[in-house]
Amino acid sequence: MKNICFLVGVICATTFMISIPQTDANIDVFVYTETVQWIGQAAAQAEADILIDMIKGKNGIGQVVNDPADKIADWTKQHTEKNGHHIIVLFGDLPPEIYPQGNAQPDGSIAEEFLDDGNTISNSADWMFWGLGNRNAEGGLRNMMDVPGIVQWDDDTPMMVTPEGKELTPSLVDFASDRPFHINDLAATDWEIEIAFATNTGNKDDAALCDPCLVRNKKTNARLIQVHQTNMGDDPKGEVIAEIILNYYLEAIEAEPQVVEPINKLPILWGNIKK
Repeated sequence: MKNICFLVGVICATTFMISIPQTDANIDVFVYTETVQWIGQAAAQAEADILIDMIKGKNGIGQVVNDPADKIADWTKQHTEKNGHHIIVLFGDLPPEIYPQGNAQPDGSIAEEFLDDGNTISNSADWMFWGLGNRNAEGGLRNMMDVPGIVQWDDDTPMMVTPEGKELTPSLVDFASDRPFHINDLAATDWEIEIAFATNTGNKDDAALCDPCLVRNKKTNARLIQVHQTNMGDDPKGEVIAEIILNYYLEAIEAEPQVVEPINKLPILWGNIKK
């Protein structure tokens, strides 16, 4: 009878472990500032320093690095792990070390493999993945998302902070975005607006444009975070990125169900108990 009770306990405990969400996130962050667009390099570094100071050492945050381009390829490859949820932070430029310039590798680049494995890229200051000096133009975002036709036009578009933005990103105020996400471009794709911190209406449900916001691929768990895509805008980019990571992102990824281990070891346990 004791053996049977023990087996029942093992089964219950194992079932519980399989269904619980992941709670031990340890997210590494690569902040890239060597080449930038629509922001001075010194200004980008200042925002990066604010971001790093705010997130470094916080629960759920692992190693935070601010390295040059010759380090980013190896880091990205090492962090391309399924649902690793690691983050690369960019300030307007996608370095060719991880996405060959001129859209020379539209599929299977280091950056896309990182993203498609369930990791995240954040961008501020210019159209996401456009690239320094028009290196990739529209093709960068379209190839990285596999969404033909997606655009991020519309200079000086008023963005109003949403209720979620007021709660989670207290540094964010109403501003004018030059390259907002076009929500309708995600219709009939694998992508969705997971959360909008500011939109053209001040709400998510009736909005057509958003910035800052986070978009998620429903199949791969890839995420893109854009924050203040403005042309030389004096925006609190570092603070807002940090607040999104600490106040929303870490909790969101921990809520995703994770399969710990299948119950294929139970027959072994039962055999041992019968002995």
